[in-house]
Amino acid sequence: MLDRLERIEGLVAAVAYTAVAGLLLGEIIAREFFLTSIWGSQKMAVFAAIVAGFLGLSLATASNSHLRPRFADAWWPTAWRPAVARFGDALSATVFAAFGVVATLYVMDTFANGDRAAVLYWPLWPIQIVLPYVFYSSALRHAMFAARPTLKPDPHGLEG
Repeated sequence: MLDRLERIEGLVAAVAYTAVAGLLLGEIIAREFFLTSIWGSQKMAVFAAIVAGFLGLSLATASNSHLRPRFADAWWPTAWRPAVARFGDALSATVFAAFGVVATLYVMDTFANGDRAAVLYWPLWPIQIVLPYVFYSSALRHAMFAARPTLKPDPHGLEG
């Protein structure tokens, strides 16, 4: 399940980055060759970059390659390190779940207020939905890693 989720998130992030490149390239071509601009292309590119960037958080969590302070690793006796890692994943799951709740409330508030994007006048909540999704996705992964440490990938791509 986690592998499939990672593939879907990676695909959506790749499509979003492709959209960014296409929109910005289209804007340049329109300006240079046709002396015009594509209405809203820059704003759409920003939204696509936001989606791709936030999905990067859950993809980093999925591959266990997110930034983590490693300076304290040696503080713990070798025998304790697996338990400390499980505690860290459980704590991370809790923090990400709390962020997910706050992000959900934020998106619900945006929806209730009918907030719209400048220039495009699109409702903002469909774009913002990536926020709670990413936090809940990362919380789920960390909870799974805490429950079953064998699911957690080696951050260096090495076994053991």
